[in-house]
Amino acid sequence: MASDYPDGAPALFRPAQETGPDLSARKILIATFGSLGDLHPFVALAHALRREGFAPVIATSAAYREFIEGEGISFVAIRPDADDLTQRLGIDMEEIARRMAADDKFLFDTLIFPHLAESYDDLLEAAEGAVAVVAHSLAFSARLAAESRGLPLITVLLSPMMLYSAYDPPLGSKAPLRRAPAWPIEIAYNRLLLWSLSHAVALWAEPLRRLRRELGLRPRYGLDLLLGVKSSEAIIGLFSPTLAPPQPDHGTRTFVAGHTFHDRFVERGALPLDLEAFLDAGSPPIVFTLGSFVARAGRNYYRTCIEAAQRLGKRAVLLAHDEHVAELGRNLPQSVFIAPYAPHSGVFPRALAVIHHGGIGTSGQALRAGRPQLVTPFLGDQFDNAERLQRLGVARTIDGMSVTTAALCDEIDGLGALGARAQAVSEIVRHEDGAATAALRIAALLAEQHLARAIAAQ
Repeated sequence: MASDYPDGAPALFRPAQETGPDLSARKILIATFGSLGDLHPFVALAHALRREGFAPVIATSAAYREFIEGEGISFVAIRPDADDLTQRLGIDMEEIARRMAADDKFLFDTLIFPHLAESYDDLLEAAEGAVAVVAHSLAFSARLAAESRGLPLITVLLSPMMLYSAYDPPLGSKAPLRRAPAWPIEIAYNRLLLWSLSHAVALWAEPLRRLRRELGLRPRYGLDLLLGVKSSEAIIGLFSPTLAPPQPDHGTRTFVAGHTFHDRFVERGALPLDLEAFLDAGSPPIVFTLGSFVARAGRNYYRTCIEAAQRLGKRAVLLAHDEHVAELGRNLPQSVFIAPYAPHSGVFPRALAVIHHGGIGTSGQALRAGRPQLVTPFLGDQFDNAERLQRLGVARTIDGMSVTTAALCDEIDGLGALGARAQAVSEIVRHEDGAATAALRIAALLAEQHLARAIAAQ
């Protein structure tokens, strides 16, 4: 995307051939954490930042090195790696997925907080020479590294739930929030409850507060401790405003840029030939997917999906975890095709409907494809995403942990009524380019700061 500046980017941010070989002058460290749904938006953002004249470096688990370097993006590994975690815990990733679905605190108490210090050490070194740090909302150590080095911090939210608006509160929360507050007293009630909850959670995040003290960083409280709402130069949402329209309490630094669309391998060509042949051989199928992480614990779920498709007399495509494809594929009817990962942007537009877990990346791809959705959330922000999709009129939802064949059939039968609305929303979402819009915002922010420093130095 072209720059907003009439003569291109400011000199500090122009490509290397214009500013000389000092890449460190344009380096932006991008720190993320999680599965492919947490990685793809940052890969898209890295490409967009490079088009704006920056040298992005993605810092995340070593497991993604080949993928990121294959995208032509610089990479730095940060601890803990997925293999390290499984060895330390003595359980595999499938069991980790199950425990995360069963216990909301498992992610933080077991996977994040015990490893804050080593992640911080890696990120502090990786941030050397950077002009800014862009951090996933759960990359707590990246915010500490930015503060320690005195670098501008941009926090990226991948989920509308993380906005914590009193006017549009987290819809998947178990707290007794007013979902559609219409009166000032309801908004005040939501504001007080959200404030109380954020401070309660921040007290629970003692390992994070302790590390801040050890590093000599100033104390932070509530949402500022958890999300950096005050310490960040900007908070950017990489999701569609159709899911989270602007609210009065979002703040001037908060900006919902739109959804990002990046598929692993999508630039390398078409779908696998056998999947392409199946899609061409008959009517549009129902597509079932649990993304790249929840799918690890989804064998029984997929078996239920196969039964539901057969009972409905529908063709079906199941995108399952690589390790489960052979087992689930035994004795399948010709009307059902099972495959490992396939680019959603190539599969969803050819679907009758999309049944998924509610990950924000999968949700965005289904929105862009304009297909009715049945969302079966399992953990975290998936419940909030499911409620927002249902509120938007493009989806129905049932709890993923209690899915039955009969329930799936009943819900899928009702999806036809959502087709027109799904197409209408698609006309909006498919024009969004959150990564490009966010990159422009980041470039403008850093250019303004650079100009302010130059004026102050005169």
